[in-house]
Amino acid sequence: MVEKWVKDGRLVGRFFFSRDTTETISTREFCSTVSTTFASKDHDLKRHIDEFKEQQLDWKQLSFEQQYEGLVAGPLRVLNRRAILTIDALDECEDRIELMKTLRDMQSSIPLLRTLITGRPEADIKQWVMKVDGIRMASFRELEGHNQDVENYIRSRLEDKPSDIQQRVIRRAEGLFIWARIACDLLSQALDINSRLEELERPSEGVSKLDSIYRVALKQATQDDEPSRQIIILVLQMLLAMRTQLSIADLVEISPWSEKDVVQRTIARLGSLLISQGPNDPIRLLHITFREFLTSRERAGKYFIQLRFGHYTLARESLRILGHYSSSDINSFGGHSERWCIQFDETLINLGFRSLEYASNSWAHHCAESCVRLALNPLILEFTNNGLRTWISRITQLHSVYSFGPPIKDVLLLSHGNMVIPF
Repeated sequence: MVEKWVKDGRLVGRFFFSRDTTETISTREFCSTVSTTFASKDHDLKRHIDEFKEQQLDWKQLSFEQQYEGLVAGPLRVLNRRAILTIDALDECEDRIELMKTLRDMQSSIPLLRTLITGRPEADIKQWVMKVDGIRMASFRELEGHNQDVENYIRSRLEDKPSDIQQRVIRRAEGLFIWARIACDLLSQALDINSRLEELERPSEGVSKLDSIYRVALKQATQDDEPSRQIIILVLQMLLAMRTQLSIADLVEISPWSEKDVVQRTIARLGSLLISQGPNDPIRLLHITFREFLTSRERAGKYFIQLRFGHYTLARESLRILGHYSSSDINSFGGHSERWCIQFDETLINLGFRSLEYASNSWAHHCAESCVRLALNPLILEFTNNGLRTWISRITQLHSVYSFGPPIKDVLLLSHGNMVIPF
């Protein structure tokens, strides 16, 4: 729909919420992202948006309502522009109350703006819709009517399997695509397809259809082997605790295993539950319901994920990366900045640029969220005593070229020789 609107010359802004990253789980980046999209298609809008930012240098510290007025609603209203705003997966936004209130309060002041919102019908969203005039809520089933998409998908994925196998999967799927996708992956890998299908068809008392197939998929991934289960749990802890999505190659660099193929083999085993196009593409959970399953002790059982342990692992490994990076001797380069930059680029390549960037941006966050902060204190003190100055020096020189995140004050506060960790 968005592609068609853009092709038709409509002014379209968009934002996609996702619990996979801290940037897309909240409204913090919503107004700036939407306004940037609008500005890229209309020079007059860009001028008004830039003027607001120049007049309000602290605009990032303003409330959501003030940002929305200054960056989105105000420019559209002044220029009397017709526009479309699309918001996907509203249910995955953690602080959506203020967003919904702002959209409701400003709706009448920008009558030429049309908004399309998708998301699961959570109770607060349904209640909001009922209280706002001029909003219509419809399910996809109402919009699309009956369709054969899931059936066609299953037949395509299992085209080399007998038709009776295909039909049994179609019946069990009951139109649920996520279930069909996982089932087709599991059946494609099964040595005994009938036994695996019987396992998928077996009713589970008091367990939802998706929870049941998640358990089957994890059981296959771990192969009922306890060491394998522990490794898979640790990888999942890290994936769920990450602030931004990383690729397999990045995860290898920031993982605690010296054997590089441990992560690759683990991700391969979890292939039916993850989305990853290749070693350098971001790893994502297949669906938000898988995250909800893993983080519920009652539903996940022995596969339960405690995010605090994932934060601990990521904090420890981030400090290891920064310590290794900061220990490189650069004194021999003297004033030869060009030679230093070449050597520095080689260091980035050897360490893994994205993993170094991630460690620089996120180590303090993971320390704060860790389950055992005291265990990290020796690593933190070692880094601050031996590598902090080198790290600050190098990151400062690269900050204008590479995106190494927030100012140093957001990572450590140094005052009169006293170190204060921000947690």
